[in-house]
Amino acid sequence: MTTNQKMLAKVQALLAKAESTPFPEEAAAFIAKAQELMTRHAIDDAMAAAGPRHRGEKPVLRAVTIPDPYKSAKVSLLAAVASANDVRVVTGRDDVTLVGFESDIDLTEVLFASLLVQATREMHLAATRITDGRLRAFRHAFLVAYGSRVGDRLSEARRATTEEAETVYGTALVPVMAERTEAVDDFVADTWPRLRTRRSTLSHRGGWLTGHAAAERADLGAGRLGETSGS
Repeated sequence: MTTNQKMLAKVQALLAKAESTPFPEEAAAFIAKAQELMTRHAIDDAMAAAGPRHRGEKPVLRAVTIPDPYKSAKVSLLAAVASANDVRVVTGRDDVTLVGFESDIDLTEVLFASLLVQATREMHLAATRITDGRLRAFRHAFLVAYGSRVGDRLSEARRATTEEAETVYGTALVPVMAERTEAVDDFVADTWPRLRTRRSTLSHRGGWLTGHAAAERADLGAGRLGETSGS
């Protein structure tokens, strides 16, 4: 089993625990630990090679299938997870493509799959309390809000782990990770020179607020990472 496969197995085990627990705070701790492992793996991998361009590794493209319903909202969640892991999401009329280094894409996919299971579960529970009849709009807004807030939390976890890694690697870490990010951005720009950013539209304030609150319960910040780092 390769190093990346071992890391993937560890992350999948943590996410399986997050999906199975009925307690939001416990699920958050497992997800935070998974993000911590993912970030540290990316850092150690880049530092071991002294930057991706020095060993010839290049970003790759990977097509992914996002099922209906609420496809655009699910893509928003995917984009939030991807952003926290240095992966870009490019959407076409009918297709979705992930762009990044292969190990980062692998980990992004498993984290997204787990969060989608959890978000969908929370969404259906919350939707039972909707009385205005606008169930589809509520669910769409819920998923977009959930993705937005969870994305913030994952990014916080990434920053905390990166700061911790700086105590090991010192000033060498920043330029190496910046090179990795630049390589992905350049690859996207070369592949899609006319790429434009699109934003999701929302039509249910209650769905947004409820989804945001659900993601807020999944607090993935630095404090949670510290509590779980020994597990």
